[in-house]
Amino acid sequence: MAAEVVYVGIHGNVFCLDRMTGKEVWSVGLKNANFVSLLVDGDLIIAATNGELWGLQAATGQILWHNELPGQGFGIVSLATSMAASNPALAAEKQQEDQAAAAAAAASR
Repeated sequence: MAAEVVYVGIHGNVFCLDRMTGKEVWSVGLKNANFVSLLVDGDLIIAATNGELWGLQAATGQILWHNELPGQGFGIVSLATSMAASNPALAAEKQQEDQAAAAAAAASR
């Protein structure tokens, strides 16, 4: 699904839009805020607003978890993930590249 949609975070909400039409697929309200940071990690969307984090199911927007990050305050949140570990397509592509390189090295011996 990730290749067919666009995720938007604004005013404490996360929207999933059809990439070709712009029509809303789903939306979820998190908290009254102006700024929402988003990170897509495979089938999980990590959303941050008002110093808190939410894990959303990418296909439906269902809230899977919420972490208030107590004592951390407010501010812009930086998000990062290891995409190769969480994206099966990238992991499979990397594995194929590694196998091709190993086969080429073995053939040149």
